[in-house]
Amino acid sequence: MDEKNILKWKNAIEDEIKKRNFGSLHYVLFDENKRLPWAFHIYQKNGKFYVDGRDERSYIIGHSKEYDDFESAKQDFFEKLELVIESNKLNIQLGLPSEYPSPLWDKADA
Repeated sequence: MDEKNILKWKNAIEDEIKKRNFGSLHYVLFDENKRLPWAFHIYQKNGKFYVDGRDERSYIIGHSKEYDDFESAKQDFFEKLELVIESNKLNIQLGLPSEYPSPLWDKADA
């Protein structure tokens, strides 16, 4: 792996996460083996980029999506983060538990 590019890609994603106030979300950048429950992962392997979601045991949910370029993988990664916010907001509205606590969906007055 090209460590210089990985650092550049990580910084680009971290900057966007800060801009969107997504810091409380569970995500893993360029470490396919890190075990963090309910995290979305983006990583590179064999010249391809992969995005996948993990469950409470950190097992891959469904399958990893494969991309030839970083920008496409980054776009999918952020779309998935947006979906997890909406999904957890809906769970809260329906009286169901969220995957994990986050100010992005927890009730401020609770």
